[in-house]
Amino acid sequence: MTAIERLTPTDLINVYVETPAAPARVGALALLDGTPSLDELRTRIAERAPRVPRLRQVVYRPRWFAGRPIWIDAPEVDLAYHVRQIALPGTERLTDLAVRLTNEPLDPGRPLWRVWLVTGLTGGDRAAVVFAMHHVVADGLTTVRLFSALADGARPLPTPTPTPRPGWATLAQDNLARRLAALRAVRLPDVSQWRQMAALRHAQRTSLTAPVGVRRRLDTVTVDLQEAKAAAHRHGGKVNDVVLALAAGGLRGLLRTRGEVVDDVDLHATVAMSLRDTEHTADTANGNRTGGVAVRVPLSADVHDRLADIAWRSAQAKARQLPTASNGLLIGLSRLGLLRWFSRHQRMIHFVESNVAGPPDDVRLLGTTIVEVVPIGTVVGNISIGFLALSYAGRLTIAVQADADGYPDLPILLSAMRRDATALGLTPEPGREALQPAPAGRTSSRRCRSPG
Repeated sequence: MTAIERLTPTDLINVYVETPAAPARVGALALLDGTPSLDELRTRIAERAPRVPRLRQVVYRPRWFAGRPIWIDAPEVDLAYHVRQIALPGTERLTDLAVRLTNEPLDPGRPLWRVWLVTGLTGGDRAAVVFAMHHVVADGLTTVRLFSALADGARPLPTPTPTPRPGWATLAQDNLARRLAALRAVRLPDVSQWRQMAALRHAQRTSLTAPVGVRRRLDTVTVDLQEAKAAAHRHGGKVNDVVLALAAGGLRGLLRTRGEVVDDVDLHATVAMSLRDTEHTADTANGNRTGGVAVRVPLSADVHDRLADIAWRSAQAKARQLPTASNGLLIGLSRLGLLRWFSRHQRMIHFVESNVAGPPDDVRLLGTTIVEVVPIGTVVGNISIGFLALSYAGRLTIAVQADADGYPDLPILLSAMRRDATALGLTPEPGREALQPAPAGRTSSRRCRSPG
């Protein structure tokens, strides 16, 4: 019975909330200082990927009374499909190509991931690797660990136990046992948690909560990690509070230019929190294990006051809220068939934010050095912008991902973030040529089509 591995209720949130225009995806863009061959990349993945269960499994949906979908081994892993090469189109930025590829449809009959080797970058002999997965396969921390597992000299992962498909009778028996166990474990809801969530209904109405369209834009702001830590400590906070403060400054500048009220206004942010053991770096098998807390983020003009305020509020939120409380609400809505509708009409959260710690030193892949890593997340429902931070090799990269049609003015937000970073004593790094923001109003007009 224990060998049956079902999608968790949290996994099902990502299944039920996504739409063809807004799929639930995670991934990463790695910029290399050289160009490995496609054959080398496929060989490396052929050696390492089978040792990660989720990269060789598919989701099987059993018949009536057999319970939630389960993970089983795929008949084969066709690397000609999963690992492809594409040349960067001359009219498209690397970051926009990466987010477009990440949102490509995935074949449900195959493991839910793909990798692209991107060539044709400007500025010399360079390439990039884009790693894309469905959110049920991985969360942000798992994505980083999977990348690390492909690196030169990485410690081999243990060989996993095969997972053949159980018969219907076995699944039905397992389903009944799980349901009985769940009934015995039922507890009354924590009233204080529901009160805190109910208070979010008073969120300020802004242009940030608009239904997400089909196109994405991805830009970055990069600062020195040690400088970010020092700024956080001076204000009684953590690096994540610095990310929130810079995000709030960017949104303040953006909303002001749109003629919206920003003074004495708080925005509501969902701050993602990992529920896995961060000490076990080989833990790549458990897919998506995240929760979150809601933090009221002030749009105050002075970035120092803002950061100190956010540091205090974040600490209070983490002390008083369960990171799984919002999951309970979303799971309930998904069971009622209301989650997708709720996600496009909610007025509780304005934006999402996460922060993942990556490798502290440069990582080498197939004889090249990964010089920069950009995290890629998802925007769904009507939360049309997100901030994903990743520390790597002494740098902190904040990836700003937004609905492209809703944010032609995104450069205003990026400029405001960089000004606030400078005011905090941080030194925003100049964008690498391949990652440079496009001029205001210019975004890729491509829809999410397969490059073949």
